[in-house]
Amino acid sequence: MNSRAIVLEAWANRAVAEMDSGRLAAFHLPRRMDRPLPGQTVQLNARDELIEVIPAKNRFGRGDPRGRFKPIAVDLDQALIVIAPQPAPSPDLIHRYLAACQLCEVDAVVVVNKADLKMPDQPPFCHLADFETLGYRVIRTQCRPSADTARLERVLSGQTTLIAGQSGVGKTSLVNAMIPDLQAQTGALSTVTGKGTHTTTSARLYRLPEGGWLVDTPGVWEYGLWSMLPRELVRGFPEFIPFRGRCRFRDCSHRSEPGCAIRDAAESGELPGFRYQAWLRLLGEQARLA
Repeated sequence: MNSRAIVLEAWANRAVAEMDSGRLAAFHLPRRMDRPLPGQTVQLNARDELIEVIPAKNRFGRGDPRGRFKPIAVDLDQALIVIAPQPAPSPDLIHRYLAACQLCEVDAVVVVNKADLKMPDQPPFCHLADFETLGYRVIRTQCRPSADTARLERVLSGQTTLIAGQSGVGKTSLVNAMIPDLQAQTGALSTVTGKGTHTTTSARLYRLPEGGWLVDTPGVWEYGLWSMLPRELVRGFPEFIPFRGRCRFRDCSHRSEPGCAIRDAAESGELPGFRYQAWLRLLGEQARLA
């Protein structure tokens, strides 16, 4: 008899899933079948063999060194983009993440951790209020000297959430605060995988105490988008939508073409200038990827 399960971790040609009964099952990934990812629903038979991979509603990922899309997790409701005053992120890190969330149809939540520290008077911190005006949720948290994560806990309840951020921003401390039994879940998972409790080279799915799931991802120094055409990248800037049909040229890249409605809107203040400048920089990155 086949049983449904949700994938907790996948690596090489192996994966581990949690059955509806709560039992963890390790199974082989046949080459003939699509590779499941953390968050994905699968069907296993009585011998814990993979029978079916249920198609995902969305996939979140990043660009690999060749500019190809590399999926990380699937079936997400939202992604937490964690930044902190120390170490301060590169100016475009948050713009890449926000664009990726839009392109992957995942809600984005900006988490400013270490909120007890002084906020630098530089991007992206000086633009946090502008992000909120654009409709993005911005949540301030801290884990030391005393924890302040109550608002974040409410946002996570009942949702499947990916948490990502630069190394050193306190993402691990946040995960520990959100999942009191993290060590127990990690130990049970590592027992099945045989990889050890300190291996963090792949994304892992954890159950949240108030319902829902959290996908923890390895810390990175930088996050890059995958290669795409300007007409795809522009979908990552939803505030551009009201102006996109007004450009003189249908294939406008919104950079230097005459009659560009988006550039005109940025110059007139109808669009935030810092977002338009971010668009130009990401467009330049795409040219280098191509």
